[in-house]
Amino acid sequence: MRRFGLQAAFVLIALGAGTALGGFYLGAAPQVPDVIRPPLDIMADADEVRVWGAWEVLAGYVPPGTGAVEIRCFRQAGLCVEAQANLLQHTEGEDLMAEARLYQITAWSDDIVEAAQLTTSADCGQNRLEIRLGEQGARRSWSGIGACEVDPGHAYLVGDPL
Repeated sequence: MRRFGLQAAFVLIALGAGTALGGFYLGAAPQVPDVIRPPLDIMADADEVRVWGAWEVLAGYVPPGTGAVEIRCFRQAGLCVEAQANLLQHTEGEDLMAEARLYQITAWSDDIVEAAQLTTSADCGQNRLEIRLGEQGARRSWSGIGACEVDPGHAYLVGDPL
C-alpha cells in the first residue's frame, strides 16, 4: 500500500509539472526571427544605376510587414526595373509577397534619374521614381489613372545598417 502511495505521488507530481510546463510552452509567444531590411545603397555609372533598400511610406497605404526593394535602371534601354518583396510575419506563419514594375526613363543626368511606370489598361495606378544620385536617396510616388480610385501617396528609400 505504501508503494502504491509513493507511485501515486510521483504520478501526481509528474502530471503537475507537465501541466505547468505545457501551459507555459503553449502560452508563450512564438519565436519570431528578426528580419532586417537591406542596407540603403545607390551605385551608378554612366549607363546603369542600381538601388537597394526598402520603401518607407510617408503618405498613402502602408503595407504590413518588412519590405525590400532593388531597382536597376539602364540608360541605353531607357528602362528601370523595380523588384519589391514584403515579408509578413503573423501567428500562423509567414507570407511572402513579391512584385516587379517596369518604368520608362523620363530624365537622366549626373544627379538624378526619373522614370514613370509603364502601365496597361488593366492598371489602376501609376508609380513614378526619382533617384537622387548625389544625395544617395530615392522617392516613389503613386496616383490613380483615369476614373480609378487610388489613394495617392509617396515613399522614401531607407535601409538598415549591416
